[in-house]
Amino acid sequence: MVSKPPSSTLERQARRFLETHRGRRSIRAAPPAGRAAERILKPLARRFGVGVERLVEHWPEIVGARLAEWCMPEAIQNAGGNRVLVIRARGPAAAVLQAESRRILERVRLFAGERSPTRLRVLQGATRAPLPATPKMTKPPSASQVSEGVEQSLETRLLSALDRFGHSVKSRNATDL
Repeated sequence: MVSKPPSSTLERQARRFLETHRGRRSIRAAPPAGRAAERILKPLARRFGVGVERLVEHWPEIVGARLAEWCMPEAIQNAGGNRVLVIRARGPAAAVLQAESRRILERVRLFAGERSPTRLRVLQGATRAPLPATPKMTKPPSASQVSEGVEQSLETRLLSALDRFGHSVKSRNATDL
């Protein structure tokens, strides 16, 4: 058997130090990036107002589904001390949007707060990102639609086409009411 050498005071001190300071401390996880970004972005949003991305995100809620189909906010510009909301509208809808500009600005002001745009500029052209179309309810095919592929004579095809046309006119009139 090998005997242990007597421990010196230096070894005792080293053993005590290692017992109290054993191993490395665990590394804390990084704080969530969302919290850090929120601390920075909230004061900026209060100071400079809502960005166009938030307007695009909530556009149908702000202006309504009918107007949201025709236009999309593109930018918020500062012009001569005024904040101007630039909207891109499809074709002749620009005239309707210009007529509705006061109501649109009022609704944007309700959404964005005091730092909201005070003027509206409507540009004509295709919107960058069209809104997804709402899925329409589909009815099961009618007897005329089922028989459409079976018809052989010119007269029966014409009668079937007129029947389909009549059904579509009736369904449009029912939804417009």
